[in-house]
Amino acid sequence: MKQTAATLRRQHGAAGAKNRRAASFGVAILFLFLSSCSTVKVKTNSNLVSKAGLESAQLLGKLAGAPLAVISEFGHSSAALLESARKHENLGRHHDAAGDYLKAAVDAHVLLAKGIETRGSDAEKALIEVHNTALARFAELWVADPRRLEAGPYHLIGGSEDLQIELSEKSTYHRGYFDRFVAAKAVQEEGIVRKIRDGYGAPIVGIREQKPERAAEMEFYPPRGLYTAVTVTMDNVRKSGDVTYVTFSMRNPMVEETIAIGSRRLLLAADYSAPMAVILKGRNEVLSGLAGFFKAEERIAQSGVYLTEPYDPGRIPVLLIHGLISVPMIWRDIIPEMISDPEISKRYQFMVFTYPSSYPLVESAALLRSELAALRARHDPEGNDPLSTNMVVAGHSMGGMLTHTLVADIGDNLWKQFSDTPLDEVPISEAQREDLRELVYFEPDPAVRRAVYFSAPHRGADMATKDIAGTIAKMAKLPLEVMRVSAGLLDSRVNEYFKIPIGKKYTSRESLEPGSPMVAAMDISPYKKGVIYHSVMGDRGKGDTPNSSDGVVEYWSSRQDGAASELIVPTDHGSYKHPRAIEEFRRILRVHAGI
Repeated sequence: MKQTAATLRRQHGAAGAKNRRAASFGVAILFLFLSSCSTVKVKTNSNLVSKAGLESAQLLGKLAGAPLAVISEFGHSSAALLESARKHENLGRHHDAAGDYLKAAVDAHVLLAKGIETRGSDAEKALIEVHNTALARFAELWVADPRRLEAGPYHLIGGSEDLQIELSEKSTYHRGYFDRFVAAKAVQEEGIVRKIRDGYGAPIVGIREQKPERAAEMEFYPPRGLYTAVTVTMDNVRKSGDVTYVTFSMRNPMVEETIAIGSRRLLLAADYSAPMAVILKGRNEVLSGLAGFFKAEERIAQSGVYLTEPYDPGRIPVLLIHGLISVPMIWRDIIPEMISDPEISKRYQFMVFTYPSSYPLVESAALLRSELAALRARHDPEGNDPLSTNMVVAGHSMGGMLTHTLVADIGDNLWKQFSDTPLDEVPISEAQREDLRELVYFEPDPAVRRAVYFSAPHRGADMATKDIAGTIAKMAKLPLEVMRVSAGLLDSRVNEYFKIPIGKKYTSRESLEPGSPMVAAMDISPYKKGVIYHSVMGDRGKGDTPNSSDGVVEYWSSRQDGAASELIVPTDHGSYKHPRAIEEFRRILRVHAGI
């Protein structure tokens, strides 16, 4: 049996991969020219957080007249606390700074709970801003303090007040779960669309790092670790004697929308794009895609299904699959867009599949199946969760073809593309026979109930036959075992049993040629009973469908008979990025969830 990418990650890791040369400089420049060169640039500046809180406090200090005099007094005192906290930070006294930030947040919480200011007023907004920014800076400093993990009370002095902090039993995450916090308001990004929800609470990027002792737990999280949206809230403040007891929570804003503060209910603040920005900091979509294509032997160690948030047994998984010369980074705007919709985020969780895109389709499809099986064995061994019963899968370009493999009843259609002789009658070793059987005989995934195709070349793409495509494919470095199985590199005595010539290098480029084995087999294989599928494709704004093309894939290849919906958008091969395509995806998810 083949090793899964997860197994390879454990055994080798990215650091142990061999150095392989990528494409020539000229080819790289060509792809950079043909593709939208997109790098996520991120800076984090904690001063932005405290500055925003200070400005709001100063604004409140200018209010006059009852009952706003109380809020004005708070504005002056909180401004002094925030100034003090900044001075403590500059001097490296982080514990003292955390106390002052927390005190400012406590005072704001008490006023909000009393409801003195008018609902929706500028005063309320400024009061919430002081609370949120002060609490965000406290949270950043708190999570960086090793003392938070010690047993017993955690004390701070804020102003001159003794503050004892405890985490609520209802907190989504326990106090030692995250290794680092980044206040979302500190994140300045380029190359990603910002998606936020204004409200009460401190939006945070919660980071749980990959560590050797967490290998099993973190097996299905990105190599950089888990980066997820968290909202820190102050839940209760009570004074007893000389001590003020503060209870706070770390909440999941994907499943919680509102929070009760005193007699009112406020929206829970959230920043859905900041985690994506921070984890992708410095990443270039095109260069990463090129590396994944040309350095397949290295990329396999980082391949697999990755969760974008902690696994939830109750929500429907949406698996997103990138295409040729691409990476999961392409979904960086779609995921925040979807999870910022409270009706979708309460019902769905998003995950991505990444793979060496130069792999032949049959190999990548086998890898996808094995990774899904491993994910289920880890998180849903009983098979009762939506992960095993109700999934939505969406793929772009070649990722759409991989999506199709999960819902096609392939039978022996694929094997017949490779040989006219029954597999059991081919004179090869049992190990070779098992390898081939795993590749060409597979059942549709029983959990996948809906598929979405973005610019998928179901019948192949003419571009795959062009000379430049062949030149590029020759430069891909495939692991030897992949070449042997996919190209039929077996003993020459059995060459006559196979239609693919021995010695031929067979990559994803050949996989996508019209009439290639996987393309031909998929085209004649029926969909599994009950599956619903949708198509989205571009026409470059020419309005010439059915004679249209997105510049890479023609309409005749993308269309699928029986699709529940088909949408043509005026764009190129990157149809998934078009606003109408994103809204269509939202609509499909809503329909699937019965919203």
